[in-house]
Amino acid sequence: MKQYLHLTRSKLMALFTAMVLSIGLSSCYVDTGWMPQPPGGWYDTFYDSRLNGYWQLQAINGAYVSRYDVNYLYFGGAGRGRYYYYDRGQAFWENTAYWCQDSTNPSTRYQINLQYETTGQPTTMNYWFEDGGYTLCMQWFSGAGYQTYVYRAINYAPW
Repeated sequence: MKQYLHLTRSKLMALFTAMVLSIGLSSCYVDTGWMPQPPGGWYDTFYDSRLNGYWQLQAINGAYVSRYDVNYLYFGGAGRGRYYYYDRGQAFWENTAYWCQDSTNPSTRYQINLQYETTGQPTTMNYWFEDGGYTLCMQWFSGAGYQTYVYRAINYAPW
């Protein structure tokens, strides 16, 4: 009985040590040195709490997207989030930063500046909500005309 108790105690200590180490290691912050700022002229910015959560791309310009054309946005509040996407069938993600402000377009009311960590390129687009806040529409003008992306709220991280 004493030997069984000793083995159990040592297993418990090993399990406890592993748990403490995993908590300590998983809570480490890795500073990538990426400190984006809002674009010039964006003085009255805010973080729209209606954006918070995960959003899955459903359609581009009215056409539904296929499995590997889908992407996901995560808005975590306080201007930080993630962009999840596929590249040649492989799943990737990267950090994002965002700022909101009132739009100059009265039909949409708001615009967002979304910056991606790997490219550093900002994208400014108008946005609005439909279906009681479960659908997020983002629209901007490019050389190909207006681009409208429609996202649906989801309750989980894609990967």
